[in-house]
Amino acid sequence: MHYSIIINPVAGGGRGNSTWSTVKAALDAAQLDYTPLFTRDEEGATYLTMRLADRHAGRPDETLIVIGGDGTLHQVVNGVLQSKNGRQHPLPIGYIPCGTGNDFARGYGISTNPLTALHQILDAETTEPVTIGHYHDAIKNEDGYFLNNLGIGFDAAVVSRTNASKSKRRLNRLHLGAFSYVSQALGVLYDQAPFTLMVQQERTRQLFPNAFIVIASNHPFIGGGRKVAPDRDLAEPNLELLVVERHNWLITFWTMWLFLRERLARSRFAHRFVGTHLHYTTTSLEFGQVDGEEMGNRFVDLELGTASYPFRQVRHLRKKKKVK
Repeated sequence: MHYSIIINPVAGGGRGNSTWSTVKAALDAAQLDYTPLFTRDEEGATYLTMRLADRHAGRPDETLIVIGGDGTLHQVVNGVLQSKNGRQHPLPIGYIPCGTGNDFARGYGISTNPLTALHQILDAETTEPVTIGHYHDAIKNEDGYFLNNLGIGFDAAVVSRTNASKSKRRLNRLHLGAFSYVSQALGVLYDQAPFTLMVQQERTRQLFPNAFIVIASNHPFIGGGRKVAPDRDLAEPNLELLVVERHNWLITFWTMWLFLRERLARSRFAHRFVGTHLHYTTTSLEFGQVDGEEMGNRFVDLELGTASYPFRQVRHLRKKKKVK
């Protein structure tokens, strides 16, 4: 087996470099065949992966290892699927998480210990198909894939404001990146106006005149481990769309508290749509985010579906509470 390894050295405020040093020592000790490739900018992983997919797609002895955060993994999967060869024969992926949130690792069951995550890859005898989300924006004629979430409204505005803040890099260096999101959320909560949202599923339509939180999820987690879709699992083919409307300030703060307590999805304020095909539109410009990557401020006309992607990694399923 040959391992092509894409490394984002600045992931997690520089944690990518130290993670790679640990992994490299283990690979050398095991005398494994590998080629390291380092990203140089935000779009570097996509470009590197497209080249790899064109060269190696379809080879049974090739595995692509990603060392980075959720954003790096997002870019790699989209890079493979933007390549013609990659779409026909996706390169199996193994993931070693070292980002700020690591939500996909939680959803899949990947250890945040680099050596344990590496052994999950090396111990895998076969590939495992994993559900990923696909979106098509009819207005921009844009297609893409997501592994975690696609959000518009509140969470996307928080992502945009956090990325523009001066405190993010400082907190990332201290490995406190999650606090940069919390610190921006209160400002977004005050500024973000509700918007009109139309959701269509099969032949039914539902109008939400005061939508505030709109998150499509592929697994339970968002924002560094908060459960926003507790019933989702990467082995199942469905996505879940959560819609929460804005009410008076008292209820708005209560919904935020429910979100922090991981109870929002099952509260009476949540509207949940589950399926393999979802369609929703807005009549106003709204912030969007996909796997924590900014989509910009845009009118939204999105069709969501699912696809399957092969991972070569032993999956550690989340432990379920015993029923007495």
